Amino acid sequence: MIAISQLSIVVPIGPGDTSWQVLLNDLAAFGSSPEIILSACEPQPDGIELPENACWLCGAQGRARQLNNGAQKAQRPFIWFVHADTRCGEEVRTCLLHFIESDKDYLGYFKLSFAADGPALTQLNACAANIRSKLLGLPFGDQGFIVKKSIFFAMHGFDETIRLGEDLDFVVRFKASGLPIGELPAMLITSARRYRQQGWLKTTLRHLWLTWQLTRQSKQRLSEAS
Repeated sequence: MIAISQLSIVVPIGPGDTSWQVLLNDLAAFGSSPEIILSACEPQPDGIELPENACWLCGAQGRARQLNNGAQKAQRPFIWFVHADTRCGEEVRTCLLHFIESDKDYLGYFKLSFAADGPALTQLNACAANIRSKLLGLPFGDQGFIVKKSIFFAMHGFDETIRLGEDLDFVVRFKASGLPIGELPAMLITSARRYRQQGWLKTTLRHLWLTWQLTRQSKQRLSEAS
């Protein structure tokens, strides 16, 4: 379809991460029309052949930097930023098509669920994330931001000086610009392995603290700049 050919998919890949290989299998259902940019901080692994519509981009480490590098490389008018450990189905593709066809100036994001590779309590985290996103308009990057490329660069992209929370900072700045943020009616599934590795309670409390702190700091920077 013409609409999906207007999409660049940017996937940041951390050191030693291999989860993107599974994501590529999901994205194969999108066909060969969308552009896929794997924005990594290491050279492409030997012996792995990428789809013809995918390219490997190697640059300096840092998620904000890798996301921006991928966006700079993107040739299509819409960019979907999706984490490497994400799983998605046909309903996600349908939502992306509708977003592109609507041609509206807003930031779209998906509902969130956690995979079964972590504690069962992570479903409470997913529920809380979806409520936070809906009521406060504060989605996280693992909810798959989609936005027009022109708007992304008008917003100056992700702040590369922020080590953690570049996604929240971008959302706070986006909201401050007066442009709307909207939930798309489909689910992304993300890995819960960090909750298993670091402990559910410790990880949950850390995320709550970082969310509050980073949101406050972003709003303060905006206030100082105005």
